[in-house]
Amino acid sequence: MSPKSMNSQWLQILRDLLFVLRELWLLLCFNILALIAFLLIPQGTDMLLSILEPKSFFTTLIPIAVLLIALFYWSVSSEFCTRFIIYMTDNSGHTLSPDRVLLRKSIQKKLAQFFLYYPAVLVALACIKAFLINLAEIDQSWWLLLLILTGIVLLLFILNYLYQPDKKNHKSNIFHWMHLSEEEKYWTSKLYGIFNDYRVDLYQEEIQNKHEDLPRELQLPNGNYIPVSFQLKERPKKLVENKNIVVWIYRIPLSYYRNLITQLLVLAVIAMLLILYFAFAGITVYQSVGAVALICFAFACWQLVYTVLHFLDKAQPIPKTNLTFRLLVLIWICFCSYINNDHPARFIKNDRVINAKPLSEHFNNWISHLQQSENYQITDSVPVFFIASEGGALRTGAFTAMLLAKLQDSFPNFKKHIYCYSGISGGGLGLQFFQSLPTPAIKDQLRNNRNSTKAFFEIDYLSPVTGKLVFGEILNYFIPQQIPAFDRAIALEQAWEASWANATDHTVPNSFANSFDEQIGNDKPALFINTVESETGLPCIFTNTLLDSSVALFTARDLRKKFGVSIPYSTAINLGTRFPFLSPAAMFTKEGIRLHYIDGGYFENKGQQTILEILQSLHLEKYPIVKPYILQFNFSQDDSSSNRSIRFANEVMEIVNGIENTRYARVNLITEAMKNYMQQRFDTDQIINLNLDISVRKLPMNWLLSHTAMNRVNNYTDSLMHLQKDSLQIKKIIDAITNQKK
Repeated sequence: MSPKSMNSQWLQILRDLLFVLRELWLLLCFNILALIAFLLIPQGTDMLLSILEPKSFFTTLIPIAVLLIALFYWSVSSEFCTRFIIYMTDNSGHTLSPDRVLLRKSIQKKLAQFFLYYPAVLVALACIKAFLINLAEIDQSWWLLLLILTGIVLLLFILNYLYQPDKKNHKSNIFHWMHLSEEEKYWTSKLYGIFNDYRVDLYQEEIQNKHEDLPRELQLPNGNYIPVSFQLKERPKKLVENKNIVVWIYRIPLSYYRNLITQLLVLAVIAMLLILYFAFAGITVYQSVGAVALICFAFACWQLVYTVLHFLDKAQPIPKTNLTFRLLVLIWICFCSYINNDHPARFIKNDRVINAKPLSEHFNNWISHLQQSENYQITDSVPVFFIASEGGALRTGAFTAMLLAKLQDSFPNFKKHIYCYSGISGGGLGLQFFQSLPTPAIKDQLRNNRNSTKAFFEIDYLSPVTGKLVFGEILNYFIPQQIPAFDRAIALEQAWEASWANATDHTVPNSFANSFDEQIGNDKPALFINTVESETGLPCIFTNTLLDSSVALFTARDLRKKFGVSIPYSTAINLGTRFPFLSPAAMFTKEGIRLHYIDGGYFENKGQQTILEILQSLHLEKYPIVKPYILQFNFSQDDSSSNRSIRFANEVMEIVNGIENTRYARVNLITEAMKNYMQQRFDTDQIINLNLDISVRKLPMNWLLSHTAMNRVNNYTDSLMHLQKDSLQIKKIIDAITNQKK
């Protein structure tokens, strides 16, 4: 074969491949998304790493067993949906030569086989990657990787056995009801679009039967034949352009593809049962199944739902109608979205709202209480800590809470000197968890602050969010009324509440489950949970104090005062961690108007602006006894945006980069304003930056931290406490706590 012929053949194969893939665009999106989720991003690697870590017998084997079941169902679903959509959409058999039809069918068969094995191979590669990247820290867990890979190899063997034809009878070794009849095999292989009307063209002189219908099950002069079950749709007509040709149109009844449609219905019923089960499931079910298996089940279920809608569009099962089911579903979803009361924040009904003190009065009461309890004199220097923590899900949250817990364990008076907590997203969760720990956290020395913190942040919060997101929330798109059981934000809050109880002493009240109003009091620190109002872009605050006129736009920004409702502590924390799409905006109603609140990091991601506003409002020069320290917990050491030039797709990237980098610029401006404030009134050395120096690959930004990732946080904070890293910054904190003048 000449090089020119070979190039032409490969070009033809490429064209046919692209033609087939064009009809499978949504399935391709599912599979590309899976590739990114499991193999490319650090969050996916850490999800799989959590499976590779040995735990108790049941908590180790159950997620693996469920994952293998999910992979089997996803593989079957993926192969079937690929094949079924090709059957419905490829009409090229009418125009292609017999050789091209054979080539096209060969490509389609190979593609369906690829999608059959793709899910299992993808997860196997992702597990190997997760193990190799973390080999130094989990080398003793090789047997778990071997167990998972053995299960996946066995799964591939089963799939190969079920789907490969038996050499004797040339039938797939799959259950009887999954076999296609010989007629179904014949018509699905012709590339005519199996639910399209069947057209027969004959010259008038070729017509031997003078009846309106053509003979059935007999080869016609043009080589076609018509099965008995095909229904004549309309009387034969002569072509306008050639009166010598007569055209018959036959409708193919759905019963003709009885086995094929049975396969679709069985798989679709299983999908709907799984969707309903996981939509209503509790957090313990999600945590037992794991996020990886939930995502696999979701890919399988929703591509089947799409295939059913595609089938309805093509088959048009309702007589004398021509409905576009996918368009109708889209219109219905838009209608439900408009009237749905989406993601309202949880309220505590019939709970009396406690009046908070204005900010300046609150600080005056707090510092007076501190002076009396610690017996400070007028001439003493009292360290007062204002703590801010950057956003970053459990990455920054675990770092913040763990370091504060170790400081508290080492210096029991430390917490008494913290006046202000201002957190963003996960950093805010870390601050609020530390603040909520009882003092002492646990009487038993074996379970102190640091152990409670480790126990809290090692819990899988991703699975409840993922389960509601890929099942409950999507199902709720089709329902015009919000169902709380489907809300992923509520699932996250309930997971925090359950984890708080498990991580602390069960004999004390659950702070996260109780009202936020319990944090109001003269001896309580000021809590500032930062969020952003979507409708206005205004940075807002949920606080246990009362903002006054010293804070700009205080009436619009003080959410607790604005709405006058009592909400659980966990719900208040979640106001600042709602980073769509993983966590939805919280909805409040004010005089019939809906207002939505999202992650505070959309405006400023460090929580430092609130600290600066509070400092300016308190006028600390009135309190010469107070020596303020700003503790800033940072996501990483590099907090600046990229300064690289835009050199590609300028018109688009200029806008995208401008919007994204505005947030970084705002952080830089606030940081500089804080330096100026401290320089003019106190000392810039009293600004203490605590940076998390662990790569995102080793410690991803996620609602799940593997045991290995949490150990890295633990070891890193140990190195800080032992003055091995950032020793100057930690030493400033220790000196401030221990060198108080008396």
